[in-house]
Amino acid sequence: MARKKKSKKHNLAPGFRSERQSHLVRRYRKTILFNEKELSLINQFCEKYSVRNKSAFIRNIVISHILEQMDDNYPRLF
Repeated sequence: MARKKKSKKHNLAPGFRSERQSHLVRRYRKTILFNEKELSLINQFCEKYSVRNKSAFIRNIVISHILEQMDDNYPRLF
């Protein structure tokens, strides 16, 4: 007989978790196309550094680049 999966119990108040994370749900899709060389490079990198989730990896790279650019272009008074 197969064992039942144990349910995870959270110590948070009911509804707190869903309210807190509801704004983090990804609802908007953007599509990007790569040529063969670019895709090969991404696949080699992911294989070398054991990246399992390519979409999270690419999302992280894009967002970090944007934040870096915003930081570099931040208006300074002095």
